[in-house]
Amino acid sequence: MHVDNEHKHEHSHEHNHAHNHGHSSGSEAPGASAKDIAILKYMLEHNRQHARELSEIGVRLAGAGLDTESGLISDAVHYFDHANDSLEKAVGLITGGGE
Repeated sequence: MHVDNEHKHEHSHEHNHAHNHGHSSGSEAPGASAKDIAILKYMLEHNRQHARELSEIGVRLAGAGLDTESGLISDAVHYFDHANDSLEKAVGLITGGGE
């Protein structure tokens, strides 16, 4: 059961999309407006809060003996965490904070 939102691990699922690991020169990326950056930062924190809430629900379900359901929620939180990691990297690159 996954309850630690700051997990680090190797994973074997495939990512069927291109990855661009290039960097900006340290300034905001061309085309990234202040509004875009504000929305990305807001969504990142918003998503993290939802992941914490889902983890808490998963713990309660596990405590009620609903292990299958709890496991599915844990899987969802796992993917939330990966999405949040990607958003965080994007914000860092856009704002010049690096990867």
